[in-house]
Amino acid sequence: MTTATDSFASGRPHAGSDLPPVELDEELVQALRGEFTPKFLATRDAEGTPNVVPIISLQPYDRRRLIFGNFLMWKTERNLKADPRVSVAVFTEDLVASTLRGLFEGFQKTGEFVDIVNSSPHMRYNAYMGVRSAGSIRITAVSAPLKFSKGGILLAALGARLRGLRAGAERADRRLLRPVVAARFAKLAAVKVIAFLDRKGHPVAVPVRALAPARPDMLLFPRKPVEAWLADLREGAPVAASVITAEPVAFQVKGTYRSAGSGWGAVQVKTAYHASPPYVGKAIEDSSS
Repeated sequence: MTTATDSFASGRPHAGSDLPPVELDEELVQALRGEFTPKFLATRDAEGTPNVVPIISLQPYDRRRLIFGNFLMWKTERNLKADPRVSVAVFTEDLVASTLRGLFEGFQKTGEFVDIVNSSPHMRYNAYMGVRSAGSIRITAVSAPLKFSKGGILLAALGARLRGLRAGAERADRRLLRPVVAARFAKLAAVKVIAFLDRKGHPVAVPVRALAPARPDMLLFPRKPVEAWLADLREGAPVAASVITAEPVAFQVKGTYRSAGSGWGAVQVKTAYHASPPYVGKAIEDSSS
């Protein structure tokens, strides 16, 4: 088997490329190794629009580096080539969430990274194909872990629905959240994250307890207990949100951030996309008449 540096194409250099790597603790390593652990990768394009999608193949190569398979991720691939700054949100089986920041190092068409990803169970039994390439991310920062509780998720969802009833009285110009998309975001047994750019332009992926449809063009979420992680999120900023369920079925929406009252935020949806095979990246048509 070839080494990790063979056939390695470097990503675009960035001002943060000299940041020292950060080591993962054992609990986070095990969570990232989980075959069905919810993992999301946030990137940004050259214009500053965030993108966040589930990347199930994401796994630790060692305590300082992550690797992932380039499988049906054309938009993410373009973003990585435009800007190497990334963020990862991951959940453990006990609903402990963490966010990681890092720098994309490049894609490998052959070599150890590709071999590792293709030999993992979720790719070995993939009904579509193997990965086109494998990428690597050098970890530069790790958040403190945050415990989510099932009771807290339920209360957040109920609170979002109550606020949604009031927000729903406002007229929505377009029906951007088709019923199939809205139903997934409304599910309690689903993992949801939002992504935005911090003050330095680095994408940030933040897990939230609820992301509930309030209107056909709006999702509501509680800022607590992740208020500190949302410190750089400003009114009118571009945001992306993603959900994955146990099926697994995933969707992504993009729009702008709106304040929704004390302790609450909203995603004003502009576009919605499929984020799971076989329609990854395909826009979902507006169903307004």
